Amino acid sequence: MIVELFVAALATFVWVRTAPGTVHSLAYNMMFVASVSTLVFNVNPLLRFDGYYILSDLLEIPNLNQRAMGQLRHLGESKLFGVKPSEGPATTKREAGWLVTYGITSGIYRVIVFSGVLLAVADRFLIIGIVMALVCAISWVTVPLVKFVKYLGSSPRLDRVRSRAISVTTAFACVILVLLAVVPFPNSFRAPGVVKAAERTQLANETAGTIEALLVTPGTAVKRGQPLLRLQNHELEQQLVAARARLEEVDARLLKSMKDGSADVKPLSQLRESASAQLEKLSRDNENLVVKARQDGAWVAPGIEDYVGRWMPRGSDLGLLVNPASFEFAATVMQDDVDAVLAQKTKRADVRLYGDVATKLAVQDWRVIPGGQRMLPSAALGWRGGGEIPVATEDNQPNRAAEPFFEVVGKFGASPDVALLDGRTGKIRFQLEAEPLLPRWFRRLWQLFQKRYQI
Repeated sequence: MIVELFVAALATFVWVRTAPGTVHSLAYNMMFVASVSTLVFNVNPLLRFDGYYILSDLLEIPNLNQRAMGQLRHLGESKLFGVKPSEGPATTKREAGWLVTYGITSGIYRVIVFSGVLLAVADRFLIIGIVMALVCAISWVTVPLVKFVKYLGSSPRLDRVRSRAISVTTAFACVILVLLAVVPFPNSFRAPGVVKAAERTQLANETAGTIEALLVTPGTAVKRGQPLLRLQNHELEQQLVAARARLEEVDARLLKSMKDGSADVKPLSQLRESASAQLEKLSRDNENLVVKARQDGAWVAPGIEDYVGRWMPRGSDLGLLVNPASFEFAATVMQDDVDAVLAQKTKRADVRLYGDVATKLAVQDWRVIPGGQRMLPSAALGWRGGGEIPVATEDNQPNRAAEPFFEVVGKFGASPDVALLDGRTGKIRFQLEAEPLLPRWFRRLWQLFQKRYQI
């Protein structure tokens, strides 16, 4: 393990100091294999590799895995089946605690690791993954079950308590089955989202130009039609002067032609209409050099002061106009969970915002925007913005999700005690109808197969 981590450290320096290419990719793969795989497999004591023997030496418990299984078997026979006398491999209470803990955690960890390995193999080689899954099912489920049934039916250790052992096993299996398949458990799911003003307008300039002056301080409340900033475009001014002169020239020629009775009246009339339309367009562009508010609200434009004197192409982002009176929460619900919302199985929903997770905000009147989407409500929800939603890697758009999702928008209830700001992120929790665990697990497994393997 020391050698692997040393190689991973060297590969890290190579990866940082090289440009994209063969050496860069090779260093990244070496760094990943020699570090992550070491932590997951080699150094982890729950698998029988180097970490297992290190833990066994530290605890001074030889044959840790074998004795842990023996301790669990002893507890089952003595506490459940009533086998007397029954002696476990542990010699002290401390050792018994370590053996029980290791036996349970190692079994759970093996299932998790090998399930991940099966999925990774099936992603690349589906047939091999299916074969490996069948082998694991036989070795983990079928063989232990057959051995356990044979143990209940013919083990000499159970001669005096066989009826009790069978009754306890049957009762335990029935209880587990009832708990998983019949008894409803609380059901909910969470989805990341962002606070958005119910009335919001993206502010953009309709005419290109250089920002000459800010007429309103960003962050203050403005009225509809109030000027916010003024642009300057010298080229547009020259075009406007030329267009006026052109129209005056055409008017003079048209007047002379009408006095002389010339046949040029009709072409000149059409030319005048064209020149007049051009002047009208340039006049509108000149008026649009003063950017005005399109609604009442607060003008949010962080850093716009640094843009004074900068050329802004047409359609540049100049901030937002938001109405601070009402806010909504736009959540990104993946396709695995949206069926519960669409089927109206949601009983209630509440939001916790990052930075104030102790306060729960009620959300009501939520609605699902029909149709799967790919553009996130905010780039802060994606991986590149520090969020948890995978984003597409084929382009440089930070708010384009890697897979389609459904946007669920809900309104906040009574005025909360939390400061609601447009763009603040958090999580919404949808409380669903209670449902047994087994159907939920089966549905999740089937959705996983459909998503990964299009079954």
